[in-house]
Amino acid sequence: MSQELQILGRHDSPVTSPTFGPNGELFAISASGDIYRYSSADGSYDNEYQTESWGNSSGQPLGLDFDNQGVAFVCDAAHQSIFRIVRVETDGGQATHHIDPYVKEYEQSQFLGPNSLCLSRQTGMLYFTDSGPFGETSLQNPRGSVFAISPSTQLLIPLCLNTLAHPCGLALSPDEKNIYVAETAMNRILRFSQHPLQVFHCSVFHQLSGRFGPTAIAVSRSGDLYVAHFDFGENTDNGRVVIINPDGEITGALSVPGPEITGLCITPDQRYLVVAERSTTSLYRVPLP
Repeated sequence: MSQELQILGRHDSPVTSPTFGPNGELFAISASGDIYRYSSADGSYDNEYQTESWGNSSGQPLGLDFDNQGVAFVCDAAHQSIFRIVRVETDGGQATHHIDPYVKEYEQSQFLGPNSLCLSRQTGMLYFTDSGPFGETSLQNPRGSVFAISPSTQLLIPLCLNTLAHPCGLALSPDEKNIYVAETAMNRILRFSQHPLQVFHCSVFHQLSGRFGPTAIAVSRSGDLYVAHFDFGENTDNGRVVIINPDGEITGALSVPGPEITGLCITPDQRYLVVAERSTTSLYRVPLP
């Protein structure tokens, strides 16, 4: 395990879905609904972070991301919806939050429970997985889906409908032509390729083995995938993040305390991987190789 691994935060309840907002600030969301903001005194990603509460999603959140305007989007399992949260700060320094349902159904059918999401920085398209609570979709009952939402029309586009075994984390390639999805219960990474634009073709990008399955994905500017290979604490002590190159080949692995990794993101300077781990209720920072 790297001697340079650092704990960014340790909380009373697990945090997940670390992500960087448009101003370069780090955020994560807890099982209690609290959204935390982590910031350093000099704005760098090398030093210690201070933690403060940014808001609360008032539900059972699983995924978090921000658009270019700083609006938060949250996958909420309790309400089976994606919420849009706008934070408004007054002249007196007080902050208010406007929480509105963004999407909650497809063709008049309620979602199982959105799990993870990511936003296109080029087009504003929002991509998300719909898997429901852990165990709701499985090998025996593969009903999970992947959707995209157009920001201009609010049109909901199914990329894969009611066929996946617990789809979880997802991420875009650097050119945003491909979407990578962790299908946890099948222990594999799927790739949705656009050809032509807005027409998606799905294939297996990489088949994993050994642990329970992948739960989160972060993609570097060079196109390498960092994949959280989740397992239960009863099976192993340490967490494993697999590094997969753009050709689908494993080129390395990183280790963190605790095997129940639920979220990953890469710092904007591309020097560190931020890891959310459930069993230790911690957020870690790991130097990239």
